[in-house]
Amino acid sequence: MKKLALILFFIIPFLATSQNQKGEMILSVAVSPYPTTTNNEDDFGAIGLASFEFFVSNKVSLLGSFFTSNNTLIKNNSDVTIHSYGFVPSIQYYFVNKEKWNVFAQAGYGFGFEDQTQGYIQNSALTVYNIGPGAHYKIGEKLYLKLLLPYFNARNITLNVNAASGIAVFLGFGFKL
Repeated sequence: MKKLALILFFIIPFLATSQNQKGEMILSVAVSPYPTTTNNEDDFGAIGLASFEFFVSNKVSLLGSFFTSNNTLIKNNSDVTIHSYGFVPSIQYYFVNKEKWNVFAQAGYGFGFEDQTQGYIQNSALTVYNIGPGAHYKIGEKLYLKLLLPYFNARNITLNVNAASGIAVFLGFGFKL
């Protein structure tokens, strides 16, 4: 019985180790559908994210995400193309941090630019914030499937209007460095 207790005392800490550790880094890419309606016409595009994540502790990471979007990538009925791009720094807190999968909450605020082509080009400044849950699922030695479900709001501060807002579904991959 003492041998079993001693073995468990040394093995359990290794079984309980979390997936992410302080100092680790993850590069990731993700994409979300981007449907829009302009002038009563429906368009369909995509939003892309390229991110770098650094773990300041086992449960907290800092994330920098570059984003780009195109509302007419797949379907263009309105003849109004909206391209945006920018950078959103975020903080993530991991509620579940297991070897095979984890769940986190994310909050961020950043800036970007928006170009709208409506017979002319108009460049505008954006503020962007996001908040919401996400998860990683390990599918390889260093490869992860990534799911994000953030509520986001992109505000065109040049025109003082909402450029986009709502819940987005991002699916992508992460690679641990």
